[in-house]
Amino acid sequence: MKTVREFHLDLDKPVHNLHLPDGFVCINAAYDLVRRQLDLWVEVPLRPDVPEQEYRIKLYNSGQPVPLHYQYIASALHPFESRAVHLYQVTEPNSDSVAVLGRAA
Repeated sequence: MKTVREFHLDLDKPVHNLHLPDGFVCINAAYDLVRRQLDLWVEVPLRPDVPEQEYRIKLYNSGQPVPLHYQYIASALHPFESRAVHLYQVTEPNSDSVAVLGRAA
């Protein structure tokens, strides 16, 4: 079995840490204007024997430079302004063995 978990990311916080089980898939990201946060929905397996890993997420506005080795996850459009926030997984350079957020294992 599987389910969808929702994570609330503070737009003012530089980096977010998420603990997710292997086999997850990011499905959507959206602004929550009332709470001034970004909501991220992730499909995860419900098996208790699946190990979890920590993933570091950084938010970028359109036009901001992003390190080449960071992995793109999703984007969320602001509903009343012509701007977006983009979510990237913080990874180390040349880290081929690192699990990539948003891609099923």
